[in-house]
Amino acid sequence: MNRAIRGNKISLRQILIASLISQVLVAVGLTGYFSWKNGRKTVEDLALRLSREVTSHTQKHVANYLNTPSTFLKINRVFNNLQRLDLNNQQDLQDIFWQQAKINPEINTLYFGSETGDFVEIELKDPPKLSIRNLDTAPYWETYRLDEQGKATTLLEKKPYDPRQRPWYRAAIEHGDLIWSPIYLFADPPVLGITPAIPLKDVKSNKIKGVMAIDLTLEDISQFLNSLKISDSGRAFIIEKSGKMVATSTGNSLIRRNALGNERLHYSDTSDLLIEATGAFIETKLNYFKDIEHTQQIIFKFEGNRHFVQVASLEGYPGLDWLMVTVIPESDFMSYIRTNTYMTLLLSSLALISAIFLGAIANRLIINSVTRISDVAKAISSGQVLAIERQPKIKELAVVTESINSMALQLKASARNIENLESQWEQRVEETTKNLRQVNLELNRLANIDSLTQIYNRYYFDLALKQLWQESIAERGVISLIMCDVDNFKLYNDTYGHLMGDECLKQVARKIYSSVNRDRDIAARYGGEEFVVILPRTNGEGAIQVSNNIRNALIQLNIPHETSTVTDRVTISCGVACIVPNPNCSAYKLIQDADTALYRAKQRGKNCSVLAEQKYEGQQS
Repeated sequence: MNRAIRGNKISLRQILIASLISQVLVAVGLTGYFSWKNGRKTVEDLALRLSREVTSHTQKHVANYLNTPSTFLKINRVFNNLQRLDLNNQQDLQDIFWQQAKINPEINTLYFGSETGDFVEIELKDPPKLSIRNLDTAPYWETYRLDEQGKATTLLEKKPYDPRQRPWYRAAIEHGDLIWSPIYLFADPPVLGITPAIPLKDVKSNKIKGVMAIDLTLEDISQFLNSLKISDSGRAFIIEKSGKMVATSTGNSLIRRNALGNERLHYSDTSDLLIEATGAFIETKLNYFKDIEHTQQIIFKFEGNRHFVQVASLEGYPGLDWLMVTVIPESDFMSYIRTNTYMTLLLSSLALISAIFLGAIANRLIINSVTRISDVAKAISSGQVLAIERQPKIKELAVVTESINSMALQLKASARNIENLESQWEQRVEETTKNLRQVNLELNRLANIDSLTQIYNRYYFDLALKQLWQESIAERGVISLIMCDVDNFKLYNDTYGHLMGDECLKQVARKIYSSVNRDRDIAARYGGEEFVVILPRTNGEGAIQVSNNIRNALIQLNIPHETSTVTDRVTISCGVACIVPNPNCSAYKLIQDADTALYRAKQRGKNCSVLAEQKYEGQQS
C-alpha cells in the first residue's frame, strides 16, 4: 500500500510549487487578457472615432460641392425676382453664363430652357461651346464653338431638341423649387454627373417662364475621398439607396461598358471585395437601406476580421438619396495590441521565474514540519495511534497533528456508515439519471417543433438548411427550396376569427407534411402563414411537382374562404428555387430566390407555383 501511495501521489514540495506557479500563471493570464481586451476596446473606440471624422469630412465636402451650383442657381433666381435678369434675352443669358462659368471651375455647364421652347447653354470644356434654340432654329438647336471672349464662331452641329421634354425640366416644374436630377452618365466624356434645376417665374404674373440648370460631374468627390487619410486598408464610398455607386476612395472606375453602352456600377459589381462585402452587409442589416436614420455605426466580420462601419445619409437635397459609408478594418490597428501583449508576456515570464525561485526557499521551511505530520498519517492508515514526541514548530501544523490522532478513531466508525449511504445514493442517482433522460428528450422535441402546427419550426429549419447546404456542396448536388404562403390569410382571420385561423394553419401544415415523402426532405413553419420545404437532391422540375402536389392536396381539403380573392376555398401560393451550392454562395441566396418566386406567384394571381430563374449544372433528382 505504501508503494502505491509513493507511486500515484505527488509530494508536498510539488504541490506548493505547482500552487505558486498556478497563481502566478492566473495573475499573468488575467493581466494579459485584460490588457488585450482593453487594447481591443481602445482600437474599437479609435476606429469608430476615425470613421466618424472621415464621414463628417465627407459630409462637409459633399455639402460644399453640392451647395456651389445650387447657390449659383438661387442667386440667378434672386436676380430674376429683382428684374435684373432678362430671361427673354438669350444674348444676355449667354454673357451671364459665360462669366459665371469662369468664376468656379466646378461650374462649367449652365443652361436655361423656357416655356416657349427657347434654350441657351454655355459649356466651358475643350473646346468651349454655345448651344442655342429659338424661333429661328426651332425645332433644332445649334451648337457653336466659342472664342476666348465667349463669342460664337464655328457651327459644330445641329440636331432636334426641345428642353421642355427633358427630365430636368419636367422635374423642376413638377417640384416647383430647386431639385436634383438622378445620377446619369454624361455622353462625352462618359463620367457620372447630376443636374440641379430650378424653375424661374415672371415677377408680375407669377407664371413659370422656364427652368435654369447646371451639369455637375462627380469625379471631384471621388478624388476627395481618395485624399482622405483613413487607415492602411480603410475605405470611404458613397452609394445610392438603390445600391449604385456614386464615389469611392479606391480610385476605381464606377462605369463599365456592355453591349448596350456604358452603365453605372452597382456596389456588388465593383472589383473591391471590401466595398462589395460592406454594401451587402449594410443592405441586409438595415432592411435594404430603409432603416438608416441619420448616422449609424455597425460592426461586421469579413474574411475573419472585424470591420467598423459608419453610415450617414445625405439630407436636405431633394432628389438625392445618398449614403456616405466609411469602413475601417480592425487589423489596421492590431499591431499596437500585439506589441503591448508581447511586452506583458515578457514581464510576466520574469515574474514567473522569480516566483519559482522564492517558492523553492519557502518549501524548505515548510517540508520539515510537514514530514512529521506525514509520519503520523502513515501510522493512522495502518490502524495505529502514534504518540507524537516532537511537535512541529509551526503552530498551525502542530494543531493539525493532534487533530489527526483524534480523527482516526472517528474515521473507523464513519467508514461503516459511509458504506450504507453509498448504496442508497447509487440507487437514487440511477433513478434521477433516468428521469433526466426523459426530460431531455421531451425538451429537444419541444425546441424543434412548432407549438401550433406540430411540424418543424423556424429554428430547426435554419439548422437543417445549413447542414443540407454543406452536404450538397460536398456532393456537388442540387438542392431545392419551396416557400409557401396561404393566400389572403389576413382576410381569413378577419372573417372567421383567429381560432379558426389557427385551425386552418394546422390543416395546411399537416397536408404539407404529408406531401413530403422522402426521409431527408424537411417541412417546417417559416413564420405566420408561411411554410418552407427543403428538397435535397431535387431539381427544379421535381420541386415544382412537389409544390403542385401540396397545392392540390390543400384544395382537396375544401376549407371554406368566402372572402378570398382567388376562389371560395383556402389556397396556397408557392415560390420554388433550385441551385447547385458552392463555397462562394450562401444558403441565403436560395431563400431569397424562393421568396422572389413567391412574390411573382402572388403577382400572377396566387394559387400557383413559380420557379425562380436560376441556371445550374449537374441536375439530379
